[in-house]
Amino acid sequence: MAVEPLPNQSPSVPSARSEVRFPGYDLATSIEVPRAIHVKGGGAAAADNLAAYLGYKGTNNGAYLTKVGAARTFGLIAKNGNLFAPTPLAHRILSPVYPHEAKTALIEAFFNVELFKRIYEDFRGRELPPEFGMKNALRNQYGIVPARVDLAYRSLLESADTAGFFATKLGARTHLILPMIHATPAPPSASNDEPAMPMIGGGGGGGGGDDGGMPPAASPVFKPAAANVALSDVKAKYVATLIKLFEAKSEKGELDEKLMERIERLLEGN
Repeated sequence: MAVEPLPNQSPSVPSARSEVRFPGYDLATSIEVPRAIHVKGGGAAAADNLAAYLGYKGTNNGAYLTKVGAARTFGLIAKNGNLFAPTPLAHRILSPVYPHEAKTALIEAFFNVELFKRIYEDFRGRELPPEFGMKNALRNQYGIVPARVDLAYRSLLESADTAGFFATKLGARTHLILPMIHATPAPPSASNDEPAMPMIGGGGGGGGGDDGGMPPAASPVFKPAAANVALSDVKAKYVATLIKLFEAKSEKGELDEKLMERIERLLEGN
């Protein structure tokens, strides 16, 4: 004889599963959506335009709808009326002001997915189960319907990798470890190892009588064969040198704001 559930019992495992949301695409793939809006749409895009930007023939496409839905789940795009636009979180990933901002934004996007956040909290400090065990947990513990378990598993691991949760133990996706992000303050003054801006010509406005007798063509900056080098070429090489210096410092965790401002001024032509 069948046993009827008591009024206060909930036999609705399927209904609980239907409420579990996770992105159908991983984090790296979902970032393509705000990037397309930012680059191709100038900051905003209607649904038809966005579909075209992403390479789809129209909006009545399951892959398109899933990708847009994933971007919204990660908090990367928002809809204002009929237009989609990147969120401030997406802008921090696509065009960060400081190097560490993109890394922290990726972590925030990962935690915007409630399922991923729950899994991180449940397995914090513990080794993740092997693939079959993790898939069983997704189905039985987290309520993912069986047909979507494989997709949820791939999305979880790929997104965690993009957000840096596997960076501590390179080559091993065994522990979800929150990445350490260091924002080093800028030094109080410009670095002494910053190269000086090369000068065109023989220096000041005099007739060259106070230059120690060295003619402009024999200066350390320009040799006779390079006397016809354009100012724009010299400036471009100088900016490239500063950028390499800035990148080298960033890799060491150093954030030289003054150097970055100098690069920006030069690029703006000031």
